[in-house]
Amino acid sequence: MKGEHKHINPPLGNSLNSACSPEKVSATRRKNKRNLYKFPLSLFAELIHSENQIPALIDIEQKCFPELMQDLRQNFEDFIQDEYASGLILYKDDVPIGYMMGWHIHEENSAQALKTNEFIKENEDRTFYISSLSIIKEYRSVLALEFLIHEMAALLKSIDYDYFVAFVRKRHGLSRLLTRRLAGEILHTVDDWEETGEAFDYCLVNLESIPTLPAWADQIVTWLRLMRRKLKRIRTA
Repeated sequence: MKGEHKHINPPLGNSLNSACSPEKVSATRRKNKRNLYKFPLSLFAELIHSENQIPALIDIEQKCFPELMQDLRQNFEDFIQDEYASGLILYKDDVPIGYMMGWHIHEENSAQALKTNEFIKENEDRTFYISSLSIIKEYRSVLALEFLIHEMAALLKSIDYDYFVAFVRKRHGLSRLLTRRLAGEILHTVDDWEETGEAFDYCLVNLESIPTLPAWADQIVTWLRLMRRKLKRIRTA
């Protein structure tokens, strides 16, 4: 992080966050479970694992963020080599339209929370930091966003994470979506994040509020998504 940030509202203290209360998580999970089969088959998420994917990531960055906020190629190269990093590229058919990625929470990305929030400190080993989440404007929709978050949640659960935190741009209303639809909670707000001149909310999301499909159903849906992509390639060849 680039120095100390001025907080619009102070970080929360030692109380159990409502994002983690069993009642809120259970209610949100039931609501979200009804939406699992609504995601379009045209959407597909792929693990970020190769430098061959970097041009697509850079293109998404340039279309989604002002220059000051864009990651450099070296950042993506470092990400791919980092054993504590995980992320997904979102496709609509064969077109890369967004991505979500991050690292295990640590002092560099969450110093304030690790110093002042007892819940974050107690759950540090099970908390993942989302460094970037973006979808190209013409492809943005609540369904596309929820699908990407759903797929990322499944990935994080598979590697033993229970929560994720993220600095979210306040102007786009994403923090409100996280709190309303994913049992998230805004822990604090930074009025000039990374010297960008924009306010960002630091949010916590309990992954238990994001249900996943049963293994058999997930395999079938994944197969259908892959077959759709293959058929589309054949038709356009």
